[in-house]
Amino acid sequence: MNEGCYNTYTISDSDDSIINENRRTNETSRKDDDYLSSEQEPEFFLQVLQCQKRKKLTSPEKTCDDNKQKDVQTDDPAPNTYVPRTGPCIYTNTNNKQATEKVEPKRKKRSTKEEIEERKREEKARKDVKKRLAEELKRISPKECMKYVTVHIDKHLTNNEYCEELISGIETTDAKYKIESNSAVLNSITWSRQISDSVSEDEHFMLLIWEFDYVKNLIVSCQLLNKINDIKLHKTQLSIIIFSTADQLKQTKSKKNGKNSGPDMLNSLEQMMLNCQVSFRFVENKNDIGLAVLYLTKSIAQKPYKLNKYKEEQDGCDWYASGHTKNCVTVDKNGIGLTQLWRQMLSQFPLCGLETSEAIAAAYGSPIALLEAYDNCSSRLEGETMLQDIPVRRGFGPLASNRRIGPELSKKIYTFFTDNTGCTTLSQE
Repeated sequence: MNEGCYNTYTISDSDDSIINENRRTNETSRKDDDYLSSEQEPEFFLQVLQCQKRKKLTSPEKTCDDNKQKDVQTDDPAPNTYVPRTGPCIYTNTNNKQATEKVEPKRKKRSTKEEIEERKREEKARKDVKKRLAEELKRISPKECMKYVTVHIDKHLTNNEYCEELISGIETTDAKYKIESNSAVLNSITWSRQISDSVSEDEHFMLLIWEFDYVKNLIVSCQLLNKINDIKLHKTQLSIIIFSTADQLKQTKSKKNGKNSGPDMLNSLEQMMLNCQVSFRFVENKNDIGLAVLYLTKSIAQKPYKLNKYKEEQDGCDWYASGHTKNCVTVDKNGIGLTQLWRQMLSQFPLCGLETSEAIAAAYGSPIALLEAYDNCSSRLEGETMLQDIPVRRGFGPLASNRRIGPELSKKIYTFFTDNTGCTTLSQE
């Protein structure tokens, strides 16, 4: 090799040829014994190229762009040496197995046959419960409940003239009826509800349809209460319809006193109602009997739905029951409306108008404050006169006038809040 010259080679990834570039430098040459000769250089670089191409085919990494490849020279290159490029080149992964190796997710433990069967049974049980609840809600809905109610009529009632109207009233609805023999309680009507396709439940209610003369004989013989108590062993809730004529009703309303007179019959029935918790009514028209049975059937059919609705309303109340009647005061959970409710309570006393109740509520903001003030009184006279000097303003503007509550109203309010007997009257009127 000539002194002052050294050979560098540019290796292209797309071409196997080797380009010799002769460059002259002013540096001194080094010994040729430590480097390759010019005749051995082409074969060496061919081997390097083939090795790099093999790595390119086996490596998962992408090669760099050929257009961006540049030759990088060392600051102090030696002659006749191979200078490797430090710029864009083919990047190889030293550990190809680790690069190509994928992290496989852990396999789930395979369920056994018993576990699969258990899950199927649980899923089926959940579906059955959900279906049963939906069916129960459907059966008690107001539009569908009549379809699942059956009216059981004692066959002794078919001998009466009002039986035809009774049955025709039931046939106008979706309810069913059965004529059966009830040897325990004659002339009775009971109800049952179909809970599911195969299960039915009897209602704890019974209707008795008695003739006027039959009830009168029970009263005369003093056996009415005993008869009712015996029937209540079968059904806890009873109601009686007394079928009578117009003349018989007049007899019950007459003022004639005697052993078998009307007022004695009413008194006995009222005693039965209070002692045995049994309601009764007189009916003189056979069409009214059919309507009464029809209304009772609808009430019994809608009873579960109304009970659930009432329970939801009561559970939604925090501490008070909501009212649906006229002139009710609404109190929310924050206590807004309590002052208005207190004024309305005071307005229930005689001679206590709106202005008077506002004046008392301004002095004592709540019933507890008023009771505490009464407890602090040293004598009854002091408590009765405690409110009498509170001023009450009437009207507005220049026409406004003031007056006192007075001793009469003050005494009534004191008696109402402090009396413990339960027999004291507030007014003699």
